[in-house]
Amino acid sequence: MILSFLPQQVADILEIVATLTFVAYLFFQIKHSKWMWYLYIPSCICAALNFFNSATWAFAALNVYYIVMGFVGIYNWKKDSAKASEEVASGIILNKLTLKVFLVSAAMVAVAIPALYFLLKALNDPNPFLDAITTALSIIGTWWLTKSYIQQWWIWIIADVFAIWMNVNLDNKWFVVQFVLCIISSFIGLWNWNRQGRYLTTS
Repeated sequence: MILSFLPQQVADILEIVATLTFVAYLFFQIKHSKWMWYLYIPSCICAALNFFNSATWAFAALNVYYIVMGFVGIYNWKKDSAKASEEVASGIILNKLTLKVFLVSAAMVAVAIPALYFLLKALNDPNPFLDAITTALSIIGTWWLTKSYIQQWWIWIIADVFAIWMNVNLDNKWFVVQFVLCIISSFIGLWNWNRQGRYLTTS
């Protein structure tokens, strides 16, 4: 049995607020606008409280990680804008994903999924397998987003499929809507970043 610390009405309101602010965040993410981070942080605060309330520990902790990475994203994007040439700055500023970063990321996911699964199972997480996969992929996806790697969109598409599955099991209807919108926006974002992306000569 899940012991909730928030009244159901409060949890429902947090879920709705998280979803609405996240929808606005997605619009700015597709545009590669710095304003996405200022919507992302409050959205993740609401989501973190909601998932802590439902004892979905990894997803709750993941949203705390998102909050921290929101500030990292603000810093990294400002730094990239400052060093971009005039030509690059006219489009979406991107960094190239290196083989080293890809291999390190793959190794992190391979280690994190089983480790998180057993930890979450011990903590009585209601969906340890789905929570572990979604969390591991989302950690990498957020890291890649702060670095403006275009490949981050593919990670989000995969992670969001598992997130939908998990939230269906939790009966989090608004979060299901949120992650469906995430998948749609990921394909739009991938197209837009490909179309307008300009790579920095140094990352």
